[in-house]
Amino acid sequence: MSVPEDTPVPPDPSENPELSTSGKGLTWATVLLSCLIIVPVLSQWLPSEVALWKQAAARNQWLADDRDRALALSHEALSWDAHNSEILTEQAEWLAELSEYDQAIDIYEKLIEGSVESELTIQWRMQLCNHYNSRAIDQQREATETWQQWQAIDQWYADAERELNLPVAARANLHNNRAYLLAVGNTHLEEALASSNLSLDLFGGEVYCLYSDPLFFVQFAYQAYEQRNYKEALQHLNTTVERLDRTYALLLASTPTITWKDFEKREIKRRLENLSLVFGNILLFRVRCHELMDLQNQQAQPEQQNQGEVREPALSNGLPDLERATILGASQESFSPEVFSSDLLLSPQTQALIPMALDTRGFLYYQQGYPQLALLDLEVAVQATEFQLEHFEDALENEKHRIANADLVRKQQHERQKNLAVILYHRSLAYDATHQVARAKRDRQRIADLGFSASPLLH
Repeated sequence: MSVPEDTPVPPDPSENPELSTSGKGLTWATVLLSCLIIVPVLSQWLPSEVALWKQAAARNQWLADDRDRALALSHEALSWDAHNSEILTEQAEWLAELSEYDQAIDIYEKLIEGSVESELTIQWRMQLCNHYNSRAIDQQREATETWQQWQAIDQWYADAERELNLPVAARANLHNNRAYLLAVGNTHLEEALASSNLSLDLFGGEVYCLYSDPLFFVQFAYQAYEQRNYKEALQHLNTTVERLDRTYALLLASTPTITWKDFEKREIKRRLENLSLVFGNILLFRVRCHELMDLQNQQAQPEQQNQGEVREPALSNGLPDLERATILGASQESFSPEVFSSDLLLSPQTQALIPMALDTRGFLYYQQGYPQLALLDLEVAVQATEFQLEHFEDALENEKHRIANADLVRKQQHERQKNLAVILYHRSLAYDATHQVARAKRDRQRIADLGFSASPLLH
């Protein structure tokens, strides 16, 4: 095929040496520029990737119970990326498991010293408190370092009102963490108890935390009430009253004996008064819902307004609701259904956190020499945590064929089992203090069955 005369023909480099040299220069310039970009990127990316590979191999060895090899590989990982905080903190946790508390503490202290205060450093400080506590327990002394760390944590949350900007459940959890870490460190127990009580108040108050099972239904009732579905509201309130009646009777039967200390007697009296008031308000809520449902029915069928039978008032413990509510200390004049408007108990997060908050306060009561009060909190905490673990393991069994990340699920299961073991250990201490030796022994056996050892280092 001939080329049209007006078609441009590219020059032949062999006929033009200058053009050939220019092309080679451009190629070398491109290669040099690529090197200038790629080499620095590789020099930063490659070491960090190698470090992560090494640490992943170390993790596998740790899970295989080859502790020495795991730590050796972890040190190799740090030789590639000495400032990788994830590798450093994981290594610190391994060292703490081996009771090398000084080394674990040193890692966290250096990380904090070299960082600007942030949410991450606050998490490091809390974990550091765990290791301070373990070291202090090992040395049989008070963990004053834990209090010092919480001074820094408190200050950070006070700055810019960070704490006040947290969701309610997060604030409650923060104060529970503070109380628990101080309790385990056996330091500043009065401040710890104040934090623990504040945590319970943020969850709705100790009555709602101690008796969340029956009171859970009140919050469902309020939601139905807001939607003017009074029939459904009454169904939930009937369930509440039925369950709370049993709970209230048990609390009345918990008559303090001569073994109870004066503070314990005052506290149980105050707790009974608070529960009585809440119970009375629930009965008034039921009265209100009955009245509104009757009015709703009359408006729907006005022709039958004067033909229907008079409804008998609802009874509680053989008494009309209004009469019993008055006996319990509730006032119809000051009552408002909005007192039950909170929906915190309906949150799974709250349901998971409440037993831990009760465990914290129960442990603090035990440490302060009030084992009877401790048991009232710890019994509820154990029961709720046992239920949650059983529910988790049932779901795990039913959904095991769908699990995508088995390691993550095993870790979650281990954490739940450890939470239960910790609470059982605290309850066993309170049982010992109240001379219930057989029950304490059963708790320690359950701890062993869960795969843990009952000791102060279980926290």
